[in-house]
Amino acid sequence: MRRSFLTARLSFLAVMGVLAFLAEAVCEDGIPGDPRNPRRADLSLGDWLSLPAFSFGQETGGAAPSQAPPPKEEKAKEPEPMPIMPMKASEIPEASWPVVGIYTAPDTKDLGKLSGIPWLEGTKIRGWVDTNYVYNFNEPDRTVVNTNQGASIVKGHNVSVEGRTFDIHHNSFSLSLAEIEIEKVPEFGGVGFKLDMAFGETQEIMVDTIRGSLGPSAPGDSVTDFDKVFQHASISYLAPVGRGLRIDAGKFVTHIGGETITTVKNWNYSHSWFYTYAIPFQDTGVRLNYQWTDTFYTEFYFLNGWNVTVDNNRGKTFGPSIGWTAAPWLALYTNYLVGPEQTENNGDMRNIWDTQAFIGPFKGWNFMINYDLGYEHDVPTGSDNALWTSIAGYARYAVTDWFEPSLRIEHFYDEEGFATGVHQDVWSYTLTLNFKIGLGKSKGSMILLRPELRYDRSNEDFFTDENVFREDKDQVTLGMGASWLF
Repeated sequence: MRRSFLTARLSFLAVMGVLAFLAEAVCEDGIPGDPRNPRRADLSLGDWLSLPAFSFGQETGGAAPSQAPPPKEEKAKEPEPMPIMPMKASEIPEASWPVVGIYTAPDTKDLGKLSGIPWLEGTKIRGWVDTNYVYNFNEPDRTVVNTNQGASIVKGHNVSVEGRTFDIHHNSFSLSLAEIEIEKVPEFGGVGFKLDMAFGETQEIMVDTIRGSLGPSAPGDSVTDFDKVFQHASISYLAPVGRGLRIDAGKFVTHIGGETITTVKNWNYSHSWFYTYAIPFQDTGVRLNYQWTDTFYTEFYFLNGWNVTVDNNRGKTFGPSIGWTAAPWLALYTNYLVGPEQTENNGDMRNIWDTQAFIGPFKGWNFMINYDLGYEHDVPTGSDNALWTSIAGYARYAVTDWFEPSLRIEHFYDEEGFATGVHQDVWSYTLTLNFKIGLGKSKGSMILLRPELRYDRSNEDFFTDENVFREDKDQVTLGMGASWLF
């Protein structure tokens, strides 16, 4: 009797040991047929035994050892599939301005969290629609400016506001840009992408300016109609090296300069002289980014060249980029690019050095300084070498949560007329009143109204006055930008 009891006890412990071993093995890799939770290693044996049976030929629920086995003609019941439960959708975050970065920010709307669909988590989305009106007090004649279009660096129909990038029409309402940005942020060891689709006159002006003429694309152009729609299109891989080496390949909005194509990312509505004339709009190639610490990163770019999607020579443009948050109130960035940019010329190099300092906030005040130095050897415009420089200072003050005016003062020097088409020294003063309408009350969107007064002064006759092309040294404009951010 004692031996029988001991044998039964040992048998029971052996069975429990086998079941525990099987439970541990399955829970490490997840339970087949149970999509609710792929890992159950944290469950106890009793909890595990209470789960539905799975792929051991048992009926759902199992049978006690003392029960007779079911009749052979009956088949084991298949466990019913468990539906994949969506995540709980989160609230839409409030819209903010200025919109931050070429790449999406941590607080950008997450499609997965908003929709509750797990496989969309980490996919960010944001967008805007931008319009403007500008009045040029020089009142240039449309026929005059169109007749002299060939002398303008910026290419567009009716360029009647000079020294500007995209708000170039006098006394006219314009749909400047409608854009949506989607980014799948790569996880450690994972892949992602960034896609910016844009429509409007901004895209037309940018592509025509790069091509150097108006009209449809032609054989030999370094940009195509693709560039009028896709402002940015790249794939990403966050290689499992150290803290993560991010590799992006494709077409990028340029990282050079403290301003970018989209006005809602800039402190002022109109673009500076350095953005219009000193730096590229876009790049195509490879970007390497490594975040050494939470406050310091380095990048390296290997590109086709300035603005070109299809390279115009056999050389490549390359250079480093460094970003450092030196203090909670000070962020520093410096960028350098060098490479041949002339068509079928692989020897004469263009250099651009760009540096930025962001200072603040200090009791509502924010400041920025941007300096650019460009140099190119043996340019094809008559002079041997070209040199251009720019320095711009910005001040932005948050009077209230919904009113944040910004002042920009800039000096631009074009030694040989290579950048602007005229050898000149320019000072520019821009005051923009930024009103945020519907902030915090519109479920993740708002309207940004931006009245702007601007005065440009050159030491040469650069501005058209009524029906005389480039007769004036001064230009005063008053405009209004209106943008919907979502």
